Amino acid sequence: MLRNTRSPSSRPPRLRDCNVAQIRSPFLPLLFDWLRNMGVREIVDQVRDELGLSGCQGTLVRTSTAPLPAYRAASELVSCRLRDAYVGLHLVENIPRGSYGLLEFTAQFAPTVGEALGRIARYMPLVTDTCRLDLRRSTSEFALVHRVPGEALCLGRHANEFVLGTLLRIAREGTQTRIRPARIEFAHPEPNDISALVDFFGTRNIHFEAGHNQLVFEDTVFSTPIVSRDERLLPWLDHCANTLLPGAVRDEPVLGLRDEIRKSLEEHGVPTLSSVARGMRIGSRTLQRRLQDAHTSFRDELDEVRRHLAESYLRDPARSIKEIASSLGYSGRGGFERAFRKWYRATPHALRSALVASSI
Repeated sequence: MLRNTRSPSSRPPRLRDCNVAQIRSPFLPLLFDWLRNMGVREIVDQVRDELGLSGCQGTLVRTSTAPLPAYRAASELVSCRLRDAYVGLHLVENIPRGSYGLLEFTAQFAPTVGEALGRIARYMPLVTDTCRLDLRRSTSEFALVHRVPGEALCLGRHANEFVLGTLLRIAREGTQTRIRPARIEFAHPEPNDISALVDFFGTRNIHFEAGHNQLVFEDTVFSTPIVSRDERLLPWLDHCANTLLPGAVRDEPVLGLRDEIRKSLEEHGVPTLSSVARGMRIGSRTLQRRLQDAHTSFRDELDEVRRHLAESYLRDPARSIKEIASSLGYSGRGGFERAFRKWYRATPHALRSALVASSI
């Protein structure tokens, strides 16, 4: 068990109705189950009542949906009332294996660490439609980058530490070794004492206020074998996971292509086939051939990513139509609205109204 070195110094504000982004994730159900197992059900009831949190959805893998400020405040309240400054890391140590279902099992039966973590990134939409997890690889290192688009603090301190801790736990259990990341980056500010983080992650190279959460490994870790790998079972698990993915992800013709296009749109602007191929660490001709084999084109794939992002952005009332058009790489609002009518036979305003109405 990690050492509890300090207690939180401030109590989070009372939150009920928040007109902000909604976060869907397994974190709160897992946190509340852990508290019940420790015999402190009253803390669960108090936090859920104070923040107006709804119940869980799903059966085998349960998730809950809450406004982001309430989501962050829930773990802070728990930390405060348990007098435990490392709630997120303690939860990592205590969640049962299999808590993430297919997302976790595909990693357990993958051949290498890189293949395992790549599958977690690909199948992340099975458990959340708001968080992003990207696997990025360079010549000397590779990284898992966890983000909440438009939110510099991501999920808040305890959930951020839980996410990276869970990813590392899966890698360590799969290899039966104490893999150590070369560098850690967190979205939240640095806490007063980081000794428990150093002990858990096995490195002092930890940075804060990065705008994202990130695990960085030396590239040699990528090919480290998974002890429980099973090349006969894995294709069946992949098939099941792909079947359950949202359509925009499930229908991806080249694994990792749309993630790379999405990353470029969000960080650099409109990508080209050659820039995406570089990001995927394959040749332009290889990517072109794979697209042709899948009977699609780079332009069509870019269009599909833009369509999916547009619908996601329209759910955020704080984003104007002009801002959405710009973030998707359109030179003006007119070009975006023409593309939108082609996709939906409706205007962006009309779809936004429908999405808002369906969420009431």
